[in-house]
Amino acid sequence: MRSRVKGLVVAAVCVVGVSLSPGCAIPGRAGDNAPAQVNDYVPEETDSETGHPLPEVVSDGDGGLALSASQKFFGRAPFVVLAPEDDHDAIARGASLAVATSVPFLVVGPADVAAIAQELDRLSTGTAVAIGSVPAIDGADILAIDGSPQQLSDLTGLTFRQEELSDISEAGAALAALDSSEHDLLTIPSAATEPSEAAVDMSVDATLPSFGRGSRDTQVVVFTSPNGAAEPGERADHVAATAVAKAAGAQVVVLPAPDPRVNQESVDAVRENADATILALGSHFGTSAQIRERIDSALNVAELPGGGQLIYPGRRMIALYGHPGVPAMGVLGEQGPDDAIARARELAGLYEDYSGEAVIPALEVIVTVASVSPGVDNQYSNVSRVEDIRPWVDAARDQGTYIVLDLQPGRTDFLTQAKLFEELLAEPHVGLALDPEWRLRQDQVHLRQVGQVDASEVNEVIEWLADLTAEHNLPQKLLVLHQFQTRMITNRDQLDTSREEVSLLIHADGHGVPAQKMDTWNVLKQDLSDEIWLGWKNFYDEDSPTFTPAETMYVEPAPWFVSYQ
Repeated sequence: MRSRVKGLVVAAVCVVGVSLSPGCAIPGRAGDNAPAQVNDYVPEETDSETGHPLPEVVSDGDGGLALSASQKFFGRAPFVVLAPEDDHDAIARGASLAVATSVPFLVVGPADVAAIAQELDRLSTGTAVAIGSVPAIDGADILAIDGSPQQLSDLTGLTFRQEELSDISEAGAALAALDSSEHDLLTIPSAATEPSEAAVDMSVDATLPSFGRGSRDTQVVVFTSPNGAAEPGERADHVAATAVAKAAGAQVVVLPAPDPRVNQESVDAVRENADATILALGSHFGTSAQIRERIDSALNVAELPGGGQLIYPGRRMIALYGHPGVPAMGVLGEQGPDDAIARARELAGLYEDYSGEAVIPALEVIVTVASVSPGVDNQYSNVSRVEDIRPWVDAARDQGTYIVLDLQPGRTDFLTQAKLFEELLAEPHVGLALDPEWRLRQDQVHLRQVGQVDASEVNEVIEWLADLTAEHNLPQKLLVLHQFQTRMITNRDQLDTSREEVSLLIHADGHGVPAQKMDTWNVLKQDLSDEIWLGWKNFYDEDSPTFTPAETMYVEPAPWFVSYQ
């Protein structure tokens, strides 16, 4: 059976109240269908002690995330709203209509027709409102419209207030903010396409079945992160899924990344809704077991400076680099802890206009210093005492500053030196940096060769640091790897990024004129794993000229950790 496409000339007179419950009958089809039935939530698992539903992930599934959300939230619907997957303006309008009428919203591609036909059958409806041009759906009456405010008002009896978005990346947050007492029509004019002939055919009367929904006893909070979708089609599907959840009466919280630990805002969202039933929309949130662990961390683990428990992408860091009391080794050594933090904070403020993320001050303190003499242990590295570094760590903690301990190990290995500072690394705001330039073989000395390290040695540090973080219930640790030549880290493609307790960053240390620095940057970022972040160093003396904050942030990609030496 082919679908039946109709135009629109109805003038509806029924006005729906704030709750959209128990439903609004539209003249011409009154009583044909009951209002939408929102499923009673049945959790996958409950807490063995409290009986409270445990958080879970609504996975994308074979038919896409919006279809999975429809199956999760709705048992029946009087109609559904459709839009083509490649028409972002139609998607914004369709999502708005679905939320206003409390029905599912699905985006349609050529491969989705059979799955959508099955979903309409499951929902016991044969009616779909299509904004934009969609394929025929077996067994469905399709009311094709272009989604103008007047059309939607005539069709539903609701008054819509138009709100323009610049692109679809804004749609998730806009949907989450919709107020049920008002009806906003989201549009993306820059993405609008010409309406199809069916959408402007005004020759056939068309009306809607009853719509609305009953109240839900269970408070459901949905976490969504459309920006976590990799492809444009996925983003459209995730926006549609957000609309489905909102249409079902769930409270929707949009996170900047698919992890509730990412920043202060997302952690606050978890803590404010700790007693609610929490669902995460999309497989990019991980498994249900993973989202439970992450929400538990958001509730119970100490936060990083700037908020949240993940290093990135919730913040950028602007750091002073050097060794305490030795100005020749970097600007950090030109003053004590408090003044250094104040200086780093002032630098961080210069970057705020160029970052969409919070910018926080940081210190990178060299705690083992490469030496031209072998020393008593023949290791060519002078090790600072923990008690001498402790005032810097304490000052950073008290003043919302991240601090990184930098190792220049000479002839010893990085893990041996890292363990010397375990007491400090057990603090939530302390990370670690490895500088392969100063990692020597047993027959080498500093300033005659540039050192190097193999990925296998770095992986030993990652494993130890990740275990330390887990043991002490700490937020994610930053591990910085300094590099300005490809040979400095051998087998770099074998770096272990599987331990989420550690965030790995390659720090480009090249200096000179801008062209030299950019050449170094472009070489170092080649073939770099997507799991590894990038940092940048500005030199006051060796660069000619020193990059301004604007020039630094215009580097592609914009660096996440910027240090000054």
